Amino acid sequence: MPTIFAIVLLALVLLGVLPSSRDIDKTRTSIEELQPALQQQKTLLPIYLSLQQRKKKSLPEGIAINELQPLKIKDLAELPDVFETLARESEVELVSATPQVRSLQDGHEMLRIDARIRGDFLAFNNLLNRLNEMRFVESIDSLTIDVANLGQEMSLSVWLAIQ
Repeated sequence: MPTIFAIVLLALVLLGVLPSSRDIDKTRTSIEELQPALQQQKTLLPIYLSLQQRKKKSLPEGIAINELQPLKIKDLAELPDVFETLARESEVELVSATPQVRSLQDGHEMLRIDARIRGDFLAFNNLLNRLNEMRFVESIDSLTIDVANLGQEMSLSVWLAIQ
């Protein structure tokens, strides 16, 4: 009877306690490996929270972020008129506005328009401000101002959101 008890006790130790102690050792090792990462996160947390607070603050006066409202595909035919009106209201001359059809490949939801505009530099600034107010303008990709025989000419590439 004492031998059976000793065998059962030995089996419990071999099958229950030893594997558990190995798992505990693995867990302890894992915890020790994660300690530096935890310390680093504790260090960076105040910086992260500070950045989140700055992000929530309002923008300086005169700077606004428009909510993007994509143009419908059916409205793309009106784009030349939109750019012509924009140029007229800004007191510049629209030389050309060329949609880049390749930008629509692969189902992209953006259309690139390359425009050439002629006029006074201050009017260019007015045009850029009006362009910034348009809700379908995603971004201005490039802007080049050339001084030619006919006056100042601006080349502009604009990305428009479409759906």
